[in-house]
Amino acid sequence: MKKFFLCILYLCLAVYVAAEVQMTVQTDKVDLALDDELTLIVQVSGIRGNVVMPQLPSLPAFNIFSRNMTQSTVNGQTALTFKYVMVPRFAGRTTIGPITFKYGGKIYKTRPINIRIYKSSVPEDQQTAAPKNRNTKSNKNAAFAQLPPLERELSSQAYAHAKEPYFMVSAITNKTPYIGESVILAVRFYYASGFYEASYENPPVSNLFMEDKGRSQGRQTINGTIFNYEEKRYILSGAEAGEASVGEARVTYRTAAGGSSLFDRFFGGAVISGPITITSRPISLSVRPLPSNKPASFYGAVGSGFTFSARLDKSETEAGDAVTLVAIVKGPGNLKTTSDLIFPQFTGFTSYPAAPEAGFMEDNSRSYKAFQTVLVPHAPGTYSLEGINWSYFDPQTGSYKTLTARPLSLQVNPSSHPEKSLDFGATSGPGNGVQSLQQDIRYVKNVQQSSVSFLHQLSTWKWLHVLAFGWLAVCLFIACIGKKTAAKKQAYQHAKTKLKKAKTYEHISDALADYLRDKWNISTASLPLKDILTALHKRGVSAADQRTFAALWKELESARFAPSAGTEAAVANFAQRSAELLKTWEKRA
Repeated sequence: MKKFFLCILYLCLAVYVAAEVQMTVQTDKVDLALDDELTLIVQVSGIRGNVVMPQLPSLPAFNIFSRNMTQSTVNGQTALTFKYVMVPRFAGRTTIGPITFKYGGKIYKTRPINIRIYKSSVPEDQQTAAPKNRNTKSNKNAAFAQLPPLERELSSQAYAHAKEPYFMVSAITNKTPYIGESVILAVRFYYASGFYEASYENPPVSNLFMEDKGRSQGRQTINGTIFNYEEKRYILSGAEAGEASVGEARVTYRTAAGGSSLFDRFFGGAVISGPITITSRPISLSVRPLPSNKPASFYGAVGSGFTFSARLDKSETEAGDAVTLVAIVKGPGNLKTTSDLIFPQFTGFTSYPAAPEAGFMEDNSRSYKAFQTVLVPHAPGTYSLEGINWSYFDPQTGSYKTLTARPLSLQVNPSSHPEKSLDFGATSGPGNGVQSLQQDIRYVKNVQQSSVSFLHQLSTWKWLHVLAFGWLAVCLFIACIGKKTAAKKQAYQHAKTKLKKAKTYEHISDALADYLRDKWNISTASLPLKDILTALHKRGVSAADQRTFAALWKELESARFAPSAGTEAAVANFAQRSAELLKTWEKRA
């Protein structure tokens, strides 16, 4: 039996460990020329124990130039980063298939990556070695024309500086974007020799939002000289209509002075030059305004290929309990700069919007923005939440387009805890019939007993039965009165103790609910605020105290469901205010 349980425990632990493993893959570029190189990065996290190498797929279009692995361990979990530098073998379209990783009895696979390899990155006016026939020259020009515009512009600028050992180039995908339209800025630092102590400064921008998109490395052969380069990319979007600009990016570096001898360089005595600074060229842009016929659901997104969806974190809940509605938009560019989605007012719900979350997808080519709101249903029933609209401007068609998330369904059941906590889902609006607040059923069971002769004789004395039952009834009546009186007297002390120990708003809610039930027999779980105030009025609570309680009740409602609430200091302060209110009631009782 022990072996059986040990086997079960081992399997559970294996499943748990395997579930923590995460695997991602990315490349520094998806478009490159034959004289460039590609960096493939595979990251695996959540490993416990020995290092396991990933299995690369067949790569007929590449030769692997170098391999590198880095490892870090935190709290017993290991994160691995595998870096492969690859050189293309031939031009055309190719795919890096799924990379597999075996661990914990499971096989993990990455997504495939599509790559385009071009024959040449040499522009026509920079070809120094003239071909012997026109067909060869035409083929090179056609290959250069197939490069993406950004790559083609960077390559043209690089050939213009081919005689310099160090230089910088920069290019942008669109110089006349609309407001909010994302464009890509690329800055490259080329070097044909080594350098020391290099530092990089981002280009300043005017009338533009700028988001760092990451860095990459590469290699390019220009007129027979091999240049390495470091590339930085950014996502830019226009802030307002009018002129905008991208300033100069700077690299400051040092080189070894030519006068040092081989002996000095070998033993670390090489003479280092003074700081040398090179810059990229500035770029001017003209930001165009958007058309004035903006729909109400437009929040500033410009581009094409957006998707929009919405979901609930659960499809069934209870009255007074919270559900979370999440709406997610995905698309090109940087969605952080767009305005927040305004959720519609859903009938039958109280909503508490939360701060949105924005970022970039795994491949860093698309971004996302997630909007959340907490919904608290007022009453049981089946609800259909209407579809939510989200609009964007498509610069390709010059028009606004609207995406609508599908309607959502939610089943709300009656509360299963009628005696616990305040029902913040209840409202003072019109009801839908008679509402049962609570039910008390007592069953009486007759049991026959055998008796001896003396008891049998006593059973014939009916007057004694009447006297005994009468005395028992009086005792039960006195006991009930005493119990209710004691409960009322102890209600404040119990509530006071609970409020002192309260760590969350749920604890405060339970303390107030227990006090109202024990003190005045008011069940708060199924009563709206208006009916609770009416019950307090009947118990002699003053109008001022009723207003104080109503304000406290509404604030507690917001604190329980607002995602930003719940700090320890805020809970302690609210518990103290609640205790002061109950103390005031006790003095006036």
